[in-house]
Amino acid sequence: MTKQRTALIALLAILICIFTGINIAWAAKDTVDIYFFHGDGCPHCQQEAPYLQYLQDEIYKGKLNIHKYEIWNNEENAALAETFCKAYGETSTGVPMTFIGTHFLSGYNDSMQFDFRAAIDDELSNGPVDPMDIVNGKMTRGRIPADEVVNVYFFRGEGCSHCAEEEPFLQHLIDDVYGPKIVVHEYEVWYDDNNAALADMFAKAYGTEMAGVPMTFIGTHFYTGFDASYQELFTSAIDEELKEGPVNPLDIVNGNITIEKVIESREQKKNEDQRTVINVPIVGEVDLKNKSLLLTTTIIGLVDGVNPCSLWVLTMLLAMVIHTDSRKKTLIIGFVYLFETAAIYALFILGVFSLLSYVRFMKWIRIVVAVITLILGLINLKDYFFYKQGVSLTIDDEKKPGLYKKMRNVLKNTNNVWAMIGATVVLAAGVSLVEFSCTAAFPVIWSNILASHGVTKLEFAGHLLLYMLLYQLDELIIFLVVVITMKSKKMEEKHGQVLKLFSGCLMVTLSAVMIFNPTLMNDLKSTLIIFGSAIIATLLILLITGVILPKFGIYIGHMKEIKNKNKK
Repeated sequence: MTKQRTALIALLAILICIFTGINIAWAAKDTVDIYFFHGDGCPHCQQEAPYLQYLQDEIYKGKLNIHKYEIWNNEENAALAETFCKAYGETSTGVPMTFIGTHFLSGYNDSMQFDFRAAIDDELSNGPVDPMDIVNGKMTRGRIPADEVVNVYFFRGEGCSHCAEEEPFLQHLIDDVYGPKIVVHEYEVWYDDNNAALADMFAKAYGTEMAGVPMTFIGTHFYTGFDASYQELFTSAIDEELKEGPVNPLDIVNGNITIEKVIESREQKKNEDQRTVINVPIVGEVDLKNKSLLLTTTIIGLVDGVNPCSLWVLTMLLAMVIHTDSRKKTLIIGFVYLFETAAIYALFILGVFSLLSYVRFMKWIRIVVAVITLILGLINLKDYFFYKQGVSLTIDDEKKPGLYKKMRNVLKNTNNVWAMIGATVVLAAGVSLVEFSCTAAFPVIWSNILASHGVTKLEFAGHLLLYMLLYQLDELIIFLVVVITMKSKKMEEKHGQVLKLFSGCLMVTLSAVMIFNPTLMNDLKSTLIIFGSAIIATLLILLITGVILPKFGIYIGHMKEIKNKNKK
């Protein structure tokens, strides 16, 4: 017993190292940075300071990091405050000025306390943004990394009719089309010599001369003038930048990159992308490079389909059916059973996804769901070591006689096809309800991943169709083999335990990713690494429990069951 406990503790230590990967930086992600600019002797600042301290000490314990800067007697701090205002697109109106993540608050009185709380709650719900990242140009107020935003530089003249025509169109692009994905930098050049000099620098960097206003720079594109025909040109240029990876015109002006280099780099990228494009029958061309969600759906769908509960029920049902030596009956019962269980499962997944999509903006919901699936994964791992002991995600032995009885009732309706179909429908519905406790974890994990990526309804429908096809693939193969050979073999518990081990490893891995860094699922390479780590962990545990430990007379997991059966 001592050897077994020692081995189990060692194995759990390995699992902890593989799955938790303690991330110290995670705590920082839940901390809201507040930059408070105040003046010595300012009465409103003196009111705000203790309120911020109260929020830090009493309401958001350990969640706030307050940076204070006095600007009336410190020129460096005053310059920093101006830099903050410029980066936020705000005008300095005096102190106090407070920057909370993406939020800017000017002045202070008791009625603004709700605004402070709302700003902090918004940051905690959506993932805190450090104001310094906005100031340094790493992030925008729209919560998008700066290198993913299209910067539009618009040089205009006060009183210019074409400029006046372009302004509302650019605002329309921001409000109704691209949102925070574009940022418009506007400069008046007729009455501001500094802006005029900047416009001349832009023109020279783009290999042209300033020939009047409006002038608009979008990535590698440059436009002089504006009328209705320019609208399509602007949207095409912005779409190209978003697709290829935005280039900030200011980087071209500053000499950090040339237009020629950008074009050359994009051509090279296109050639590399073509290597990842495959032609799939019926579907057509599919680019594998950024199809991490497709890969995730494929693997989870396959793994979810190979679960011991559904396989046990199917093999038992078919084992009874083949004794009638009727292929017709086998086909009817098999197809009806497979179709209905898939339909019920798809409706369950749709409900889960709809719920998670509705609350996906609340990060804590995603984490709670991931923690729940993490617990379910650990229960599956427990089932490998202590099968059906304590809490278990398997079909209860007490329910199996009832399922046997229902299966036999299906067989009694041999002469009436419709009665047989009706009995199978009832059986499939009952089995689906019994199976949910055994199979629900994977669709919840998968729905959580898709909801966190904000997929459209059409994209979800396509992924769900693929998921269900793969989910039923293994059962369909077993079913067709039975129809052809009219033979069936009952699934043994040792097979179910191995499936439990792999599904547990995968559940724990995916849940940990959703808790700590769900963006890893955006990239194909990291997605492959995530699934690969679950496979390696499974093989490692099987190697330790099936080969290494038995050599020392230590048997745990399903190997202990095998040893006891061999003794008998």
